[in-house]
Amino acid sequence: MKRFILSLLCVASMAAGMAQSKSVQSYLSMTTYNVPGGTPFIENAQAFDCATVVYNQFEPGKFKATVEIQTIFKQGEEIRNFSKVALDSPVVSDTTNIKGAFVDQQRFSLENGEYEMEITVKDLNNPTQKPFKASQTVTIDFPADAPAVSDVLLVDSYKKVSAPSKLTKSGYDIVPRIYSFYLSNTNSLTFYAELYNSDKYYPDGGQYLVNYFIQSYESSMKMKEFNFVKRMDVGKANILLNTIDIKNLPTGNYYLVVEMHDRTNALLSSNSVFFQRYNPGCEINLDDLASTHIANTFAESINNLDTLREYVRCLVPRCSEAERDYIDNLVKTDDKLTMQQFLYNFWNTRAPLNPKDAWDEYYAQVKRVNASYSTRTKKGYMTDRGYMYLKYGTPDKINEEPFEPGAYPYEIWHYYEVAGQRNKHLVFMSQDMVTNDYVLIHSDLIGEVNNPRWQTMIYSRFYGQGYSGDVIDQTEIPDAWGTHAGDLYNNPR
Repeated sequence: MKRFILSLLCVASMAAGMAQSKSVQSYLSMTTYNVPGGTPFIENAQAFDCATVVYNQFEPGKFKATVEIQTIFKQGEEIRNFSKVALDSPVVSDTTNIKGAFVDQQRFSLENGEYEMEITVKDLNNPTQKPFKASQTVTIDFPADAPAVSDVLLVDSYKKVSAPSKLTKSGYDIVPRIYSFYLSNTNSLTFYAELYNSDKYYPDGGQYLVNYFIQSYESSMKMKEFNFVKRMDVGKANILLNTIDIKNLPTGNYYLVVEMHDRTNALLSSNSVFFQRYNPGCEINLDDLASTHIANTFAESINNLDTLREYVRCLVPRCSEAERDYIDNLVKTDDKLTMQQFLYNFWNTRAPLNPKDAWDEYYAQVKRVNASYSTRTKKGYMTDRGYMYLKYGTPDKINEEPFEPGAYPYEIWHYYEVAGQRNKHLVFMSQDMVTNDYVLIHSDLIGEVNNPRWQTMIYSRFYGQGYSGDVIDQTEIPDAWGTHAGDLYNNPR
């Protein structure tokens, strides 16, 4: 059970009769739910940016866009579910400054199993443009007799209703939050999840425990102020529809986690959803750091200020956003004790059984990336490749292409599974042959830079810096002898 957010990009003209081109941007949120005694289903909520679609006039002074969405779920060559819908935008009278998004939501009943989901997006007001196609492997795996948690849905708004609609779940019309980004002017996070089969675990009824909390994406640490427990009555299916105050949640990447526990607090099942927070006015809580005792710890013996600064700096790839900001200020001081406390507390919270071993293992990796990726002006852990290696670990495949004809030197890293995601890539490029400083130009990992035009950057050495094909948003380069970055990306070897 996983939740994906896909960026779907296709090309369309700005409006009828205009030559300028732009991208139709679509964002997909997918969640899976069980129906005890019935068939599970996938729910797709897809939002289209109003400013990126073509609006045609259908009545005097009235304009609308229409997008066709085709969704296919396949197992091998067998189609297991299918839909094709035409979605209209809200009607507008002025197309010069269109903002907002319009949303489609569909449900697909599917048995447990692995499927290939294929989505085709077409702007019906611009038939000369090719439709965009994307695919994603999805898995449904709800046990029949064991407790389970559905995917966790971020919610934009909800209300109790008597007449069901396509937005209705458990008696509520629930509008999904497609974009998992919370700015500083948004101080609440609402979510929805379903919990199944507690009656199979406790056939005599009673209650069980539910724990939901916010967890750091980088460190997997629970955020102390955002950890909640409640009791729920045993049943075939329970719903969890709650709102968390995130006013004091610092800037960073997080998971919202929902767990089912038995009456002894043993974990039965869990699920999570990724989100991002931008909150520059909220600083890291230093209460734990100030009370950290370093006597008889590995940090106590590190007394050289320059060494301490280096050790603290090299933690950045594993830090939260708030920790990075704190480190940036800390290393500018001569506060040896606070640096020792920070270093020890950093590893004690992540590996409380043996923080020294965790630090030793990590610093061995730092030395490896320094040996491999250092430049004349940067240590290896400060470069993009070193940073990503320390953050995500050793890639399963690395394709190095320093001398491909017509291309700048580049590397494509492939991870089979990383940070709870499958089949992910990092693309690095260097614009010279001597510095060894490869810059990250594209990734499909959540939270990293995403640039659909990365191939045109690599081959701009041959086609020119301004090359973009026939349209501004060209994402591929013409076939030519020796050009195979796209093939290596899709078929690493």
